[in-house]
Amino acid sequence: MCYVNKYLFAILACLPVFTFAQGDPTSKVVATLPFRLYDRYMVITACLSSTTDSLHFIFDTGAEVTTLSKATADKLMLETKNDGGLSGNDAVVVRVPTATINVLYLDKTRLPFVKVYIEPLREFQSVPVPLDGIIGVDLLKAFVVKIDYEKQELKLYRQGKSPLDAVGKRLPLSLNFDTPAIEATIRLPSGKTLASRYHFITGGEYGILFNWPYMEKYQLISQLPVLSTDKVQDLYQELTYTNTTIPNLNMGNIRLDDVAASYCKEVNDAGSMSEVAGSIGFMVWRQFRTITINYDAREVYLER
Repeated sequence: MCYVNKYLFAILACLPVFTFAQGDPTSKVVATLPFRLYDRYMVITACLSSTTDSLHFIFDTGAEVTTLSKATADKLMLETKNDGGLSGNDAVVVRVPTATINVLYLDKTRLPFVKVYIEPLREFQSVPVPLDGIIGVDLLKAFVVKIDYEKQELKLYRQGKSPLDAVGKRLPLSLNFDTPAIEATIRLPSGKTLASRYHFITGGEYGILFNWPYMEKYQLISQLPVLSTDKVQDLYQELTYTNTTIPNLNMGNIRLDDVAASYCKEVNDAGSMSEVAGSIGFMVWRQFRTITINYDAREVYLER
């Protein structure tokens, strides 16, 4: 009986070790997707079961719907429906056809029944590879996504708890409709600080892009220096952006100095009951080594 008790004690003592060794299944990497940065766009590859050709997608956390270029949809002979709707900005809403990709293969995993919105995508002609579409929230809803800027790869984990290798500062995420958002504080040249919510946009070609109503409400136009202006062709019209700089941006205890910012009279990506100051984009997120986004758990880890 004494020997039995000893063996039982030994087994019980080792159980935590056995459990740890097995690991949390949600921490398992189910796919590793190399990406290339083209003009600040993060481009990943995927494929369909019906073709061996690779498809190139921009990964952008601000993409609430998955977009497919019309040329690619025609090439794949997808059956389309005229039931879609995309908004270029608050002033322009255009109806577009949609289709369904039965299975989108991503390395060793797959994303089933992906609804895509068919667009010309002519504004991405500067990208030196044939661009087939844009994907974002559909990927975030299905997986925990880790962006490794140093290795230039996306790691996809099963949805659930954040993986054990999610390192860095943990910050809460919220949602504005389906777009992830983060709390941040800016310091103005006068020393005044403003705290608000910003969309978390990995594909944005800016540091901070302010919403025009936010600029007007806090009279930022007269408080921020004008560095330059750019004319940019949006989906359906040419827009003029004014470029400026913010002395510093704070997210939790993370501080970034001399942050590039822009604003445009036609930009108002708010559409929420609570205030959204604007979006934080690529020029900020690229300053981190890794970013782990757990959309389902509403949290993000930023590693510098």
